[in-house]
Amino acid sequence: MDAVRNDRAPLVVVTGGLGRVATVLLPWLRKHYRLRLVDRATPTAPTDEVVQADIGDPEAAYRVFAGADAVLHLAANSSPWQTWDSVYAANVRTTQVVLESAAAHGVPKLVLASSLHALGEYNRPAHWPVDPRLDPRPCCPYGLGKVVLEVLGRTHAERTGASVTCLRLGLTGWAPTERRYLGQWLSDDDAGRLVLAALQTGERYGVHFGVSANTRNHWDITSARHELGYRPEDDSEALADRAGPSSGPVCRLFDPETSD
Repeated sequence: MDAVRNDRAPLVVVTGGLGRVATVLLPWLRKHYRLRLVDRATPTAPTDEVVQADIGDPEAAYRVFAGADAVLHLAANSSPWQTWDSVYAANVRTTQVVLESAAAHGVPKLVLASSLHALGEYNRPAHWPVDPRLDPRPCCPYGLGKVVLEVLGRTHAERTGASVTCLRLGLTGWAPTERRYLGQWLSDDDAGRLVLAALQTGERYGVHFGVSANTRNHWDITSARHELGYRPEDDSEALADRAGPSSGPVCRLFDPETSD
C-alpha cells in the first residue's frame, strides 16, 4: 500500500520539504512513510501533508513535530557566499530549534543534512578519498555552519538518547555540468537510497559522506556502506563527457587544483 495513504506508516517530518533536495527524495520516502512537509514556500498541488511555516520559529516547530516518528532536516540557506551572521540565523539557530522541538516530542530518529563543505579544505588530491573521521576543516562560512550542526546533533543524541545521523551531502539535485563536480556528485536515486538507509538505522550518532559510487573517488563512503547499509548504484563518469570546465570561483571546496 502507498505509505502516503497508510495511516499506520511511520510519520516523517521533512523540513525544507518543498526544496530541491526534498523534491528528489519524496518519491523514495513515499514508499515507506507518511510525510509532513514543512516549508516557508507556498505549496502548489501538494500530494502530501504540507505545513507552511518558518521552522526557525520555536512555536511553529513545536506544532509541526507533534506525532513525528522521525525528522529529516533539510531546511537551510545553502549558499557558500553567505556571511557567518547569515549562516547562524538561517542554519545554526534553525537547527537548534529543530532539535529542541524534536526533544520536546521525544522524536526517536533524526537525519540532519550536513555537507561536504564541512571538510571542504580536504578536497585536494593529497587527501582523496577524504576520510569522514578527519577533524572538520570547513572551506567557507556555510561549511562552518554544518560543522556546528553536526556538533549539535551529537549533543542531542547524547542528551536525549535519540538516534541522529548526519549526512554530508555532495552535489544533490543537479547534473555535474562541470568536471570539478564529478567527484562529489550524488545522483537522485542514490540520494533516495542513502536517506532511506539513514532513516532506518538505529545508530546512536553517525556522520557519513553522501556521494554516489563515482569512479573519481574523492570522498570515502565506506562508513555509509557498512554502518547504514547504503548501496549506491550510479557513477558520475557516465556523465563526464558532458561536463565542462570550471565556471569560476565559488569557495575553497572548489580550489583550482580540484577542477579537472
